[in-house]
Amino acid sequence: MIRRKAERLVNVSENRYGGSGQVMMTAILNGHEELGGKGRLFSHITLKPGCGIGEHNHEGEWEAFYVLSGQGQLTDNGEIYTLQAGDVHLCPSGHSHGVHNAGSETLEMVALILYA
Repeated sequence: MIRRKAERLVNVSENRYGGSGQVMMTAILNGHEELGGKGRLFSHITLKPGCGIGEHNHEGEWEAFYVLSGQGQLTDNGEIYTLQAGDVHLCPSGHSHGVHNAGSETLEMVALILYA
């Protein structure tokens, strides 16, 4: 299978999990079936300055972020950290996280959610 860039599904959501502004999620693989039933999301996430994904829990699944560019403020189980290009964050099942672009450049990440 080859999926061309123009064929990828794009979802723009407002105030995702109580975060601010818009989150643009461009599918790399389209959900459950294309992930072989092992997960639900494999996407390129774009957050413009001031936008973010509010803190939320993962139960029965885990999520990994790989930061491609920009800088973000990560909330990981209530603790605040800085993420920058090249960093990886893992949120295991039973934990919570959120990310906010507090910088002046667009924050781009790849996110993968697999079932625990």
